[in-house]
Amino acid sequence: MAVAEEIVSPELVLVSPPEIAARARRALDAEYEWQLAARLRAQAAAEAAVAVAPDPPAHLTVGAVAFTVAAAVASVAPLVLLILFR
Repeated sequence: MAVAEEIVSPELVLVSPPEIAARARRALDAEYEWQLAARLRAQAAAEAAVAVAPDPPAHLTVGAVAFTVAAAVASVAPLVLLILFR
């Protein structure tokens, strides 16, 4: 019974006999859990605020225009060839 007297896990509180569960609930430190949760939320919010960097503004480049023209020609070329060599 020595092992049963040392039960303080929150998960085991649910399956323990009532008197052992009551002792385990008293042994749990709820204030520490709330402080830990608040600290983790603040840390996550700070990391999210730093991690979000605005994207640079989009601008049209020569490479983008060349790629678009090449893709358009490659798409239309088979249709033009079918019409010409019908």
